[in-house]
Amino acid sequence: MIHLFFSPHLDDVALSAGGLIHKLVLENQKVVVLTFFTGYDENLTSHYLHSAGNDNMNSFIKFYSKRVNEDIAFCNKLSAIPIHGKILDCIYRTDQYSEPMYTNSAMIYSGLIHKSDYASDMAQDLIDKTLLNYQPDYIYAPLGIGQHVDHIIINNLVNNIRGSHKFKILLYEDFPYVLGEYPIVNPDSLENALLRNNKFDKHAILVDINLKEKMQNILFYESQLEPLFGNKSNILISLEKYHHSINKEKIQERFWLIN
Repeated sequence: MIHLFFSPHLDDVALSAGGLIHKLVLENQKVVVLTFFTGYDENLTSHYLHSAGNDNMNSFIKFYSKRVNEDIAFCNKLSAIPIHGKILDCIYRTDQYSEPMYTNSAMIYSGLIHKSDYASDMAQDLIDKTLLNYQPDYIYAPLGIGQHVDHIIINNLVNNIRGSHKFKILLYEDFPYVLGEYPIVNPDSLENALLRNNKFDKHAILVDINLKEKMQNILFYESQLEPLFGNKSNILISLEKYHHSINKEKIQERFWLIN
């Protein structure tokens, strides 16, 4: 079996489905991680560094160049195949006047895609090529909790591939956004995301996972830990809170199978 994970950014799959990936690798199944938005432009960094009201955007930008190597280390450890799309992250995409499309956190987490944003077409091309090359049996994509525009773009594209192939599609719950506490500017919820995905008939699939292994996988993304969680101890607290909300008796990840 071939399992293809769609990851908007270079940590989303580890955060949201790191337990399942570890389980699949133990079962000698093939895992491919397609990460779309891995490009950055150092020339645009100053715009966010001097803008107010951007939450932890400065911290995210400061270490952006390290993220690819973190992802490669994560995939190497799990014998997964990493594919980096090299599309510019939304914080670096500009319009026809070379002005940033998303100038603050409120816009980034609005779920509203800029009318001049070309990323959807580029992401669709990546999907088409990857499906042709790997012919997966299962595809995993973000539910879009948090309404980060990059997550919404990939979530929207799921509808384009649904029904045209024989693979099964499951939506994962975007962590840590699923906690309902992040982003600060526009906290979202699982319930709202499920309502937004009402174009799909879906039902929950629960997978038993090893929390310690998931934690170790997340730690590969060192550059993102401080802006997301503040410190390492908070990661475990957040993970336990989330997984206990699914099942208090055992640790599970939840996915939504599209029918």
